[in-house]
Amino acid sequence: MDTGETQEIEELIRRAVVPYSERPGAEAVARLIDDLITHGQALHDRVAAVRTVRGTERVGVALVEWAYFVDAGPAGRGDHANWNHARTLARILRTLHSTHAEQPGRPQ
Repeated sequence: MDTGETQEIEELIRRAVVPYSERPGAEAVARLIDDLITHGQALHDRVAAVRTVRGTERVGVALVEWAYFVDAGPAGRGDHANWNHARTLARILRTLHSTHAEQPGRPQ
């Protein structure tokens, strides 16, 4: 993963994990979810391919949760459910991102 991808993932996480009072509008949340899934799935696949013994439980849970929440979608309807879904995806993505950064010999 190059520096640009890393920065983009970090920015997506920052945009999603803000106080509720700073929640963007419904269209922006929908775009954020799409971007989180797009970048997150690529990272998910990289982490799954090079998963090491170190952090196996944490990584394993994040990989399973990612697949579940991407497939399940928001729990409910409306702006609030979508916002919570984006925040959940961002938190899982943060775990995958930090795990990927810690892996020795990770593919770029």
